[in-house]
Amino acid sequence: MARDDTHTGGFRRWLVRTLTLALLLALAFLAGAAAMHLGMHAGDQQRIQDLQAQAAARQAELAQAQTDLAAARSRADVQDGTQRVLQEKLADLQQQLGQVRGQLAFYEQLIPPGPAGALTVRAFEIQADADFLRYRVLLTRNAAPNADPFKGRMRFVAQGRLQGKAVKMDLNPPLAPDQAGGADAAPGAVDPLALVFDQFQRSTGVLQIPAGMEIQSVRLEILEGDTIRATQDAALNRAATPAQEPQS
Repeated sequence: MARDDTHTGGFRRWLVRTLTLALLLALAFLAGAAAMHLGMHAGDQQRIQDLQAQAAARQAELAQAQTDLAAARSRADVQDGTQRVLQEKLADLQQQLGQVRGQLAFYEQLIPPGPAGALTVRAFEIQADADFLRYRVLLTRNAAPNADPFKGRMRFVAQGRLQGKAVKMDLNPPLAPDQAGGADAAPGAVDPLALVFDQFQRSTGVLQIPAGMEIQSVRLEILEGDTIRATQDAALNRAATPAQEPQS
């Protein structure tokens, strides 16, 4: 690109010099011819005026040529600027594509090598926040490229103590304001614990702590219908325990 620009600029400078030299030679020739004509025909003023008009016309043509050349240079500069903007945008898109490919490769590595359809809880964290629990879940599934997506649901089971007794209780997201009185979910309402995914799924959300319950740990169960496909336990404010295989 730099060699093309240098070659183009050199050609333009050569063209201007050539046109200027040609005009000077033409003017010298016309001036000499006028002097000779004036000497030979001292009274032929009309011929001198014609030659002067021709010289003025040639000078005007040269000025126009210089104007056109300057405009061409300006357009070339604009084109160069546009090309630089496009090149920068292309480089940015290539960088973004590289980042997306890197993320895709990372998640592909997480997919377990087990039998087709095998589902694994890769990460499960849960943290107390006042009267609520905040959870983060990462699931992976070894699915064939054209396999149907996995459809199921998460179930959270808390283990702890309530009124001095060891208990287990299901945890659910907080009720919406219109359900606080115990009304059933509205028709068509989205289940926040539902799962639909192909190869991996990241989920975050909030669970309500039952009144008066002191929670020690929470078990995450991945259900497909009534079948438990995978489980994992997590203690509050601590890293998740190793994944457990679902019981048959």
